[in-house]
Amino acid sequence: LDSARSVCVHAGLRNLADAPCMPLSGGEPSPYFEWEYKGLNSASDTGWRPAPLLLEHLRNNHPDLKVLNLDGRGLGDEAAMPLVRALEENTTVTSLRLGRNQMDEALGALAEILKTNDSVTSVDVRQNDMGAGVAASWAALLATNATLTDLNLSSNQIGASAKDLAEALGKNSTLRTLSVEDCGIEDAAAVLLLEALGGSGVEEFRGANNRCLEKATRKRLRAWAKTQQ
Repeated sequence: LDSARSVCVHAGLRNLADAPCMPLSGGEPSPYFEWEYKGLNSASDTGWRPAPLLLEHLRNNHPDLKVLNLDGRGLGDEAAMPLVRALEENTTVTSLRLGRNQMDEALGALAEILKTNDSVTSVDVRQNDMGAGVAASWAALLATNATLTDLNLSSNQIGASAKDLAEALGKNSTLRTLSVEDCGIEDAAAVLLLEALGGSGVEEFRGANNRCLEKATRKRLRAWAKTQQ
């Protein structure tokens, strides 16, 4: 590869199996992504970039694009924001797999868009760079959205915003699966969340590895089950 810049592009391909170029690290070959290598002196700029085809398909409601899979692409806010904005008018995508990236503000914008979305039922944003402020936006989403059934927020810094999630669960009747493992949630917020879960429609919850000092609270977070409430 050229030490200055080499780009592997699959934008003209329709089938993932037709994409022959393998990445240097992380992710899988896809017609929706370009692997950009800028040499050892620009390592921070080396990585996956969304290809124009992905934006085109999102904006045009391509019937074959039902799962937006950005998992493990290492995308930050700048790279992800155009994709998020393209979802405003999209009605074909039903699942968002956005885990293992570096998004924060883009996830805040996504939460705002999903407030009125009636097609996306599953969202996975685990292991991003989400802070408590953006996490509060996701709580606001849950208070109004009537379509989302599965939400994975694990490994983000939700912290005290778990209280907002607890309040939102009291207004939501469609969510069935919620994951908030390793989210920096402390005892007071965890107790509120656990109490809210008992009266919600959530059937599966994962909340281990948070920052609770009380052993009983940690145990409840690890072993929560609807039948125990």
